[in-house]
Amino acid sequence: MSSEPSRNVAVGEQVYRLIHSAIVDLTLAPAQRISEHMLVKEMNVSRTPIREAIQRLERDGLVLVFPQRGTFVAPLDRQAIRSAYVTRIALERAVAAEAASRRSTEDIARLRQAIADQREVAKSEVYYPVDARSGRFFALNEGFHRDLMEIADLAGLGPVVGSAKVHLERVRVAHLAYEDPYPIGPLVEEHTAIVEAVASGDPAAADEAMREHIARVLPRLDLLMTHRPDLFELPRELGNPVGFARQPQTTDRMTADK
Repeated sequence: MSSEPSRNVAVGEQVYRLIHSAIVDLTLAPAQRISEHMLVKEMNVSRTPIREAIQRLERDGLVLVFPQRGTFVAPLDRQAIRSAYVTRIALERAVAAEAASRRSTEDIARLRQAIADQREVAKSEVYYPVDARSGRFFALNEGFHRDLMEIADLAGLGPVVGSAKVHLERVRVAHLAYEDPYPIGPLVEEHTAIVEAVASGDPAAADEAMREHIARVLPRLDLLMTHRPDLFELPRELGNPVGFARQPQTTDRMTADK
C-alpha cells in the first residue's frame, strides 16, 4: 500500500479509504500487524488521521487493537460474515420484491440495459479478478444493485447493505486469491433472472431470484474455513479481544495437536 491521500478529499477520509481498501483486497492480510509509523511514512501524513482511521476501522470490525501489543488486521470472522450475510440477503430480497411491485416501463428498460452492458463486459472480463474493483464489471454489478434500490424507493438501505458487504467482500477476495476463480457469466444470468422477475411484476419470484443470487456467498466461506483456517485466526499469544469469535478447532486439528 503506497498511495498518498488525494487533496481533493479530506485527508482523514482519504486515509480511512486507503487502509479500508487495503484490508478488503488483502494487501493488508488478516492478522497482519499495522504499524502507525510505517503508515505515516508511506502516506506522508501526520499520526492524527492515521489514528482516526484506525478508530473507524476498529468500529467497522476490520482492525483489532490490543493495548501494549499493537494494532492488527482483523482475521476473517465467521460470526461477522454470517451476520453480514443474513443482513444482506434479508434486505436485498426485500428490495427485489419491492422493485417488482413498483417498477415502471422505464425502470424495466433501465435494468435490461444494465444486463446488456454486463454481457458486453463479460466477453472480455471472463473471470472475476482478485482486484475486482479495477474491472468494469465490478462497477456494473454495484450499479445494478443500486438501481434496484432506487426502483424500490429504498435507496436509504444502501449504506446498511454496503457495510454488510465489506465482510462478504473479504470472503470473495480471499476465495479468489486462495481457491478457484469463478466466471462472471453465471452472475450475469442470475442478474437476468432477477430482472425478468421484476419485469413480470412478481414479488415472490423476484425475492427467490435474489435469494439464489446472494446465497452463493456461504459456500465460499465454507471452503475457506476448510482450506485456509489461518485466515480466521490470530496468533495464540494475543488471545481474543472482546467481540471476536475465534473459530473452534475441528476434531482432526485437535487430535493433531495432542
